[in-house]
Amino acid sequence: MSTLRTLCTDMPTSGNDDEKKVSCELIVEEHQGICRVDEPVSIGIPFSAGVVFGVTHFKLLNPAQESIPLQTQVVSQWPDGSTQWVLLDFFANVKPHCEVRYLLDYQQMGDPGTVMNSMVLRENPESLMVETGHARFFIDTKILRPFSRVEIGGRSVLSETDSCVSLTGREGELFVPWISNITVEATGPIRSQVKLEGDFYSESKTLAHFIARLKFYGMSGFVEMNLTIRNEQAALHRGGLWDLGYEGSVYFSDLCVHLAIHESPNMHRMWKTQPLADMKHQEGGVVEIYQDSSGGENWHSVNHVNRNGEIPLRFAGYQVVVDEALVEEGTRATPTLSLCSPHRYISGTMEHFWQNFPKGLSIDKRGLNFEVFPKKHGDVYELQGGEQKTHTLYFQFSVTENGSACLEWVHDRLCPRSTPEWYAQSQAVKYLTQRQLDRNKEYCQLIDSIVEGSNTFFHCRENIDEYGWRNFGEIYADHESVGYEGGLSRVSHYNNQYDVVFGLLVEYLRTGNRKWFFLMRDLARHVIDIDLYHTQKDRPAYNGGLFWHSDHYCEAGTSTHRTYSKTNLLLVNSSEYGGGPSNEHNYTTGLLQYYFLTGDHFAKEGVLGLSNWVLEMDRGRDGIIGWMDGRPSGRASATVEQTYHGPGRGAANSINALLDGFRINKDDKFIAKAEDLIRRCIHPEDDIEQREFSDVENRWSYTMFLQALGKYLDFKVDGNELDDMFVYARESLLRYADWMAEYEVPYMHVLHRVKIPTETWPAQDIRKSNVFNYAAKYANQPQRALYLEKAEFFFNASISDLLSFETCYLTRPRVLVLVNGYMHSYFQCHPDEVISPVSKTFDFGKPCAFTPQLSQIFKMKQWLSSMVSLAKGRGKE
Repeated sequence: MSTLRTLCTDMPTSGNDDEKKVSCELIVEEHQGICRVDEPVSIGIPFSAGVVFGVTHFKLLNPAQESIPLQTQVVSQWPDGSTQWVLLDFFANVKPHCEVRYLLDYQQMGDPGTVMNSMVLRENPESLMVETGHARFFIDTKILRPFSRVEIGGRSVLSETDSCVSLTGREGELFVPWISNITVEATGPIRSQVKLEGDFYSESKTLAHFIARLKFYGMSGFVEMNLTIRNEQAALHRGGLWDLGYEGSVYFSDLCVHLAIHESPNMHRMWKTQPLADMKHQEGGVVEIYQDSSGGENWHSVNHVNRNGEIPLRFAGYQVVVDEALVEEGTRATPTLSLCSPHRYISGTMEHFWQNFPKGLSIDKRGLNFEVFPKKHGDVYELQGGEQKTHTLYFQFSVTENGSACLEWVHDRLCPRSTPEWYAQSQAVKYLTQRQLDRNKEYCQLIDSIVEGSNTFFHCRENIDEYGWRNFGEIYADHESVGYEGGLSRVSHYNNQYDVVFGLLVEYLRTGNRKWFFLMRDLARHVIDIDLYHTQKDRPAYNGGLFWHSDHYCEAGTSTHRTYSKTNLLLVNSSEYGGGPSNEHNYTTGLLQYYFLTGDHFAKEGVLGLSNWVLEMDRGRDGIIGWMDGRPSGRASATVEQTYHGPGRGAANSINALLDGFRINKDDKFIAKAEDLIRRCIHPEDDIEQREFSDVENRWSYTMFLQALGKYLDFKVDGNELDDMFVYARESLLRYADWMAEYEVPYMHVLHRVKIPTETWPAQDIRKSNVFNYAAKYANQPQRALYLEKAEFFFNASISDLLSFETCYLTRPRVLVLVNGYMHSYFQCHPDEVISPVSKTFDFGKPCAFTPQLSQIFKMKQWLSSMVSLAKGRGKE
């Protein structure tokens, strides 16, 4: 039995009675040559701390200075309770290839903005009714259909019995989507959003979980549906291998959404394969549009192998079949289908149709079929344990044939934005400056190559055909193909290493160039679906975690995006090959800011899941031996070895994730754990020489920890919490910065100490610049001047040394400078930014080594491993 739960669409507010007014410009650009009339748009806009309290006094003015309907929702607050990010929904109008500018006004004591009648939601035991003012949608509360009935002007548009969502197993068994929970996630005059969640059942078993989000828009018959299928089982990963075909996977042959219309002798079928083409008419029969592969030059790439190592794709591109006759074929389809009879009209399409192949759209005598996983594919579909896939479907319902091309706009939806100056001024993303103020020209040219020129990330997709439902949105790890002699490029996936999503978002805000937005959006969705481990049935160290990138200089093989494949065992020749999700690959900030910018609930859930993962992986008392050794496991803080718990990227990513988790739900458990990890890994009186940072190969990532420490200090300052933990962290940062100022050199000077002296090492130097900038912010003179000088030195050394490599334009080095380089421009523009020191002194005692659960076993294992390596070395001699 389903349950209905409504989420609050506003947050508690506070403030004073002083009248405040602020205005923000919203830019809307049209690029596809389509006239946009009342197109629904949704976008997050940030505000500086202490400026906006609540959302009741916003007004949105169109270019004619007329107030238009607006829906608002606070998605993030500053520590003082003021609004940090507000999600805006409104209807935009813009002519083809034009730009319009709206003005968002906030006046604390002013009149509320224009409000039209809200959409109506009513529930009864059998259905949830959503009335938009134009149409009534009835949602079955027991079985996902998605609609049991649609009415416009008193007429029923859909057949009331035949619409359904069907999942077919590999043996042909039918699984019915039973709903267990319903949540109203948003309701207002512009958009209402309903989440339906449940499982696909047959008579004998449950095959998979589903999540459907339905978005309805005021005065409209347009509906957006996000349909997610998820395998919540754990994967069987013996030996730390994660290949297709392993136990825990589920298999099916078809997943389809069918919308049935009342059959009529005057029924017309219309279709097209490209957005701006004319609709083609078909009086009767069956129309099928099927995309089998990307249609690109490398459409038959081994990137698409199945569990048997075979490529099940049959032809390049798409085909259109009408009554079993092939009438059109091509490379990449972006289709729309329409079905109409007197007084009933349905049109539909899917987002990223060819990119997420295989895909199908068809019309038969019963209605429209949205084949998100089409039966025509040459193999069954495998959803690995903990894997999910989300597809976006669009429906348009009406009682006339007006505007047969009415869904052209959904393939390139309007995306309002503010100016780079506004984003920078708000400091909702710390240390952001608009690009035009960045005077580091070589740096800017280097990162701009990601979206401009002949070697962009868009071009890199084509190298290994980074398309298909499991791959689209991923960044190709081309640096892993250097020296590869196997013909086509080695297949390797980047899995958001170093938080590419965040870097792409930063540049979108800094420049306004929508190419950054496209890369960010596609990657964020891919990470959420494929790279996160959507299960709670595995070990705590893995549940809900983020998978590593493909193993270095190895093929992804049949492990898809899951790091370690059986196909590499002979090549690696190591008894320690294998693993899984790890604290050292836990990147949350991009997903957090993506949620603030777009309101994507999956991104929010992803950040909270990764934050809780940190807590669970470190909770030793819940493990197998917790009854006898309840100490923390140390998995949240270890880097490289389970015995090392000093400054490193494992603890850095854990602390960063905990701070991000707190920003979403303000749960103090995240901050308490972050401070626990800080005390565990660093101390104001550390003997830094004992850290052995000269071991560059294994200890380079201490700078990541110091960056996370700087983020923690900023968090304390924003909350006005200059307490003992603030001083502890600040003194620790400055102690390490002093050591770095005396001993640290560019990596180009110590490349003889690393196994593979690639271009990545000078790219990592840019982190040292950030550490010194953080230190300068929290230091007194003369240290402050020294730190700023060192920051400038290491920034310049990083870029110049990187550019000395012919391979400087590979994925990994460009990502490193993209994610970490923007901050330096801010400190160049604000050289006097400083946080006054706290006068009170604290006694923090002496450093105390952390001993995790099973610490003696880890030390013994490490000793045995070194003895085996030594013995092998003597044997070779």
